[in-house]
Amino acid sequence: MARHPDTIITPNTLLARARQRLASPQRPGQHLSRAELADAINAALDRLYPGRSLTAHYVDHRWVGKLERGEHRWPSHERRTATRQVLGAATDADLGLYSPRRTEGQAISDRQQVTAAWFGKLPGALAQLPGPWTSGSELQAPAKIESPHVEALKRSITLFEEWDHQHGGGLARAAMAGQLEWACRVARQASATEAARRTWLSTAARLADLAGWACFDSGDRPSTAQRYLVMAIQMASEAEDVQQRAHTATTLSRHLTYVGQVSDALNVIGLVHSDWRKIPPLGRAAVRIVEARAYARSHDGAACMRAVALCDEEFAASGLDGPENPVWGYYADVGQILGDAGHALFDVAVTTDKHQQADKLLNRLQSAYSYHPTEAARSRALTMIRIAYLQIRNGNFAGGLNSIQAGLADARGVHSSRLRDDLLALGSILANAKPESNLAGELEAARAHVGEAVRSQI
Repeated sequence: MARHPDTIITPNTLLARARQRLASPQRPGQHLSRAELADAINAALDRLYPGRSLTAHYVDHRWVGKLERGEHRWPSHERRTATRQVLGAATDADLGLYSPRRTEGQAISDRQQVTAAWFGKLPGALAQLPGPWTSGSELQAPAKIESPHVEALKRSITLFEEWDHQHGGGLARAAMAGQLEWACRVARQASATEAARRTWLSTAARLADLAGWACFDSGDRPSTAQRYLVMAIQMASEAEDVQQRAHTATTLSRHLTYVGQVSDALNVIGLVHSDWRKIPPLGRAAVRIVEARAYARSHDGAACMRAVALCDEEFAASGLDGPENPVWGYYADVGQILGDAGHALFDVAVTTDKHQQADKLLNRLQSAYSYHPTEAARSRALTMIRIAYLQIRNGNFAGGLNSIQAGLADARGVHSSRLRDDLLALGSILANAKPESNLAGELEAARAHVGEAVRSQI
């Protein structure tokens, strides 16, 4: 009988390469040893969890060896967090770490659920919402869906979107969940003309898309975010809203890529391509962005850069109508296109030593930052923190310190697990930086400030 794939031990080359990209602090010209990595992880544990007894979590070179040989793939939460910080990784998947409980059968089941929702065939009641925020009570629905109800729902979604851009998903997702619970009950209980029902479902799909995004941004359980997004696809399909369905597919693909399910992310985007002729150039640009991010996460640099080039072509063809597009208008902002695709290229740049590519990426991200409006605090913080990372990595410590200061100013008041992950990566590269002696004090202060910002995100 063939062995189940989860029982086959394969070397963890991602983690080994991440270690070997770091220089040894004691042996000039050599890479970080397993023992040195273990020491750095233990030091990170002390920084991340002050006041806790961490004896059970401390590691040694033999533990690192087991990880690199693939004998162990899912350390404790504390060890994973410290290892990501030391190695500058945004996610566990970047280091080849995953839970063996996520079986192939479960992934296929999730994929089938997405496909069923795509065709409006998802079983079960929409009122059965995920997450801990819903009441479970019978909220009163209007007898009939009419135009004022739709307009009120749209206004609340606009407010939620503003909160999300300014403060991240953490502070608003509970309110979104409550509003969505009511919207789903209205969809199932109130009478309406066929046109009014489709409009209501389409608007509710937009809200479910936003709720799923907020859960993803907040670092909630992946299954919670995914259930909201699958629900959004289902409602958009029932409403025959091709654009909203495609938009939610891009959100779901981002989420799946971030948690390391890259093949599933690309499969979701494959569904979007079945409607390609119905999607405007601006929407196609957004699709190319998420393709680029999936390719980058799978370390396919050539495919990532091709997708970014196609994104830029589609955006150039989108014309002047983009800002008025009710679904895709967010991407009409040139800063969003420059920055979002730039984040995909960032994942490629940090795994190579090609400084020319890094310089081009820096220019792209700096241009994106100049276009980000002040109220888009999370986008500004994410972009500037990555600019700082690249500058420190390339030895531009003075520029990097200025960028850190700007990025941390933007990060105040933002609560986002994605921002926390980027701050952890920045903290890791700062820990290994060797600046000129006149900048050593400033660098040490920057390390402390980044650490404080990380703790404020939790």
